[in-house]
Amino acid sequence: MQNPSFLSGKSFGLFKIMTACLLIFAVSLNTFAQYKGAPVKKERLLKALRSKQLQAEDIIAVINSNGVDFKLTEDVRKSLISAGARPEVIKAIANNFRQPSTNGVLYAKKEPQKFNPNTADYNDLLERAIFSYEEQKNPNGAAKFLQAAIKLKPKDSKAYQMLGFVNLYGLNDLEGTRKYMRESISKGGSAVFRVYHDDSGNFNGRCTGSLYISPDRIRFESDDNIHTFETSTVNVEKIETDTESSKSWKNYPVFKVLLKFGKEKAKFKFAPISGKTEESNMAAMFINESQGKGFNAVTAAVLY
Repeated sequence: MQNPSFLSGKSFGLFKIMTACLLIFAVSLNTFAQYKGAPVKKERLLKALRSKQLQAEDIIAVINSNGVDFKLTEDVRKSLISAGARPEVIKAIANNFRQPSTNGVLYAKKEPQKFNPNTADYNDLLERAIFSYEEQKNPNGAAKFLQAAIKLKPKDSKAYQMLGFVNLYGLNDLEGTRKYMRESISKGGSAVFRVYHDDSGNFNGRCTGSLYISPDRIRFESDDNIHTFETSTVNVEKIETDTESSKSWKNYPVFKVLLKFGKEKAKFKFAPISGKTEESNMAAMFINESQGKGFNAVTAAVLY
């Protein structure tokens, strides 16, 4: 398999280092004109980085808008990088330190206050969804908060993207997963799949990460921030099952994404961490839809 860092140097390649991660911040009053809300807490940022659901550009936008309430010491830098922070996220943190605000809401270990749909804020709803899903292990509760967020901001992709994730990994609702992931993509967001990435050519060496499929791009961000790439979906030649890898790794439906740039080619192998064939088929479906090819029984037969 070709090295992603080699591919990113080619003039034809659209690869670049990206990250994928989740960040939800409560919005409150702020006395500093250049910032719009409560400063970002380090604890919340670390949790968000480890969640791997949204992109680096989302985390940077909130940091630029809200600032951070912690200084970027060497120890803090190491902990952020260990959690998955990319260099551009570190830079945004360094440029946006502000004094802590008493209005800030910590990502606490206690149960959030009773939900009031009449006064709920979009970001507050997303944060409550995170608490329900991550801390309380309550996907049904998370889904209710996300549904309320969708009603509040029906054109924002983040709640749809998170709801697709919750339906897939928390509720095991494939129909709901397809519905909300498709809604997320249509609004500029992504469908997110937790996958293994083949580092060695036969999955003897592999890493875990998130595969993001958006309206015109595919991104993979490894949890170790080593094997990370992005490409336009126009470069995808085809998607197919990897029968050889599947023979040696029988419990995981391995699929290949084959890319072509003029005379140059590359391929990347993935397998859903869950081991479910439906996830491989769904990823193929969304990649094909993003290319305008649609998804039908013929496409499914090519995969499995």
